Amino acid sequence: MKCPLRTVLAVLALAVALSAAGCGDSHGAGSPTPSDSGIKGRTLVDGGCPMVREDSPCPDRPLRARLTITGGSPERTVAETTSDADGHFRISLPPGTYTIRPTNLTGAMTPIAQPVSVTVKGGRFTMIVISFDSGIR
Repeated sequence: MKCPLRTVLAVLALAVALSAAGCGDSHGAGSPTPSDSGIKGRTLVDGGCPMVREDSPCPDRPLRARLTITGGSPERTVAETTSDADGHFRISLPPGTYTIRPTNLTGAMTPIAQPVSVTVKGGRFTMIVISFDSGIR
């Protein structure tokens, strides 16, 4: 079966577009990343207790959160993920310096967390804890 040149070119253009869009990359935009380096950790929110005492601790709790990872020059989004119900996340990234921009999933003002700068080294996952502030004191 012969394919018209226009069909062949359309298929090639689609393949190039899907490749450039990062199709199949569940972590975000850009080129594929090695699985032997990246960032892993937890997202936690403070217990929200107005007063913490030794006899009545107020431990941090896991928090599902959206994490947008930016890096490069100019800074651009290189990956996005959501931590699980226990606050755990893991994302493969090549070595480099990144900024993690955490947001809570409710869209409310609180809990809130500040951006975190992370350096990823080759051959390992950098462990971090992202702490959200409940706003309760």
